Amino acid sequence: MGHLSNLNTKHYDVIVVGAGVIGAALAYELAQQGVKVALLEKSTPAAGASGAAGGMLAAHSEHFMNAELHHLALYSQSLYSKLATDLLEQTGIDIGLRTEGFLLPLTEKDSKLLHEERLYEDQSQENSNDQSSNTQYQNAQHQLDHQDFFRDNDILSNIETIDHTNTNTNTNTNTNTNTNTNTNTKKWWSPSYLAQVEPQLYAPSGMIYNPDEPQLIPALLNQALVQAAIQYGVDFYPETEVLRLLYQQNTSQIKGVVSNKGNLSAEQVVLTTGISTQQLLAKEQYTLPFIPIKGELIEVSTPSKWLGHTIYGEGIYIIPKSDHRLWIGATSKPNRIDTNVEISAIAQLLSQAEQYLPAIGSATFVRCWSGIRPGTPDELPYLGRIEPITGLWTASGHYRNGILLAAGTAKYMAQALITNHTAHIPDCFAPARALQKCSDLAIRKGVTTWN
Repeated sequence: MGHLSNLNTKHYDVIVVGAGVIGAALAYELAQQGVKVALLEKSTPAAGASGAAGGMLAAHSEHFMNAELHHLALYSQSLYSKLATDLLEQTGIDIGLRTEGFLLPLTEKDSKLLHEERLYEDQSQENSNDQSSNTQYQNAQHQLDHQDFFRDNDILSNIETIDHTNTNTNTNTNTNTNTNTNTNTKKWWSPSYLAQVEPQLYAPSGMIYNPDEPQLIPALLNQALVQAAIQYGVDFYPETEVLRLLYQQNTSQIKGVVSNKGNLSAEQVVLTTGISTQQLLAKEQYTLPFIPIKGELIEVSTPSKWLGHTIYGEGIYIIPKSDHRLWIGATSKPNRIDTNVEISAIAQLLSQAEQYLPAIGSATFVRCWSGIRPGTPDELPYLGRIEPITGLWTASGHYRNGILLAAGTAKYMAQALITNHTAHIPDCFAPARALQKCSDLAIRKGVTTWN
C-alpha cells in the first residue's frame, strides 16, 4: 500500500484511477511486466459495480451482437483458469471459480424445433432402408434446413442430444476446464436426464447444457487482484479521490493527478472508473456518453444442495455458490443511478426463478443488493486513448460483462500502455468514436471527484 505521507514525492509510469476489477486487473498485469504503478480508489475495492456483479463468465451464452466484443469475451474467459490458480498461489484467496457449466432454458420456438428434429430422426430411421433418390434428396434437404437453423440460432448451435434414463450415467461435470476459444459444444438434456442431474429443476422441455461457462465470486476476484498487484510492487491508495489532472506547462501532456491527499506524478493516467468516467472527463470539458443501468440481485440459502449448475435464462439467472447459497438476478433499469433495492424487484426475481426452481419460495432470504452497470450507447466498451489529452487513457463502459472482460481488457490495455500502440485494439472500442468537446455550460455542476 502506498504511503500517503510522502505521496507528493511519488512518481510513477502509470496511474490507474479506480480499483474495481478492471483497474485492479490492469494494475496487476502492468506490475508483472515491470511497470511502476499507482492504483487509486476513492472508496474500497469492489465497492461499485464490480462487487455487485453475479460473476458469470458467459462468453458463449451471452448474445454478443459485435464480433470483436465476442472475440474479446472468448479470449478473456480463456485466461481465468490460470488466473485463478495464480491468484490463489500469490494471495491465498480462492476466487470461487466453478466450472460445472450453465443450463439454458428453452424458448417455445426452441422446444418446437427440438421436437421436430427428434420426429425427423425417428422418421429417418424408419426410412433407412428406402434407397430411392427422392427420399434421399428430401432427407438431405431437411437435414440442411436444420443445420442452417442451428447455425443461425445461438442457443441451439452445435448441440447434441443427451437423453439417458438409466442412473448409471456419469453426471459429474465439475472437471470441465475447456478454454478453447474457437469451439463450444452444447448438449440438450432431456427432462428425464435433467431430473437425474438437477432433481429440483422444472424443465418440461429439457434444457441446453453449456459446459464451457464458469462463474466466480466477483468481490473475491477484486480483492485478490489488488493484493497480488501490491505484492508485485503496485502502490495502492484507498480512499483517495482524484480532483483533477496535472499537465505539463502550456501543453496537453499529462504529468499526474491532484487528489484529496496530495499530488502524484506520472506520464500516463488510465481511467477505469466505470460510469463515473463521464463525470471525470467533464472536468476537462469533454463528454463521453454512458448509460447507467441499475441491476438488483438477491441471495437465498437452501437446506441442502438444490442446484449444481447456473441457470442462464432470458432476464433471469440463478447461480449456485458455496454453502448452499443461490444468487438470483438481475433486474435491468436504464438511467437509474440509485442503489436502493425495491420490494417489487425482489418479488419479480423470485417469481421468475420459481419457473425453474419451484421450491425457491421455501428458501431462506439472506440479503439483497444492487449496482450500476456502466452501459454505452452502442454497448461496446471504451478502450484506448482520450486523444486530445496526451497520456490519458480509459478502460470503461463494459456494461454487464465487466467481470468476464476484465482479464482480456487488462492484457489489451497493458500492451497498449507499454508499447504506446493500439493497433491490436479494435477500432470499434476506441473512445474517439463518441468523445466530444463540451462547453463550460455543459459541465455538470458539483462534479469534483473522479474515481
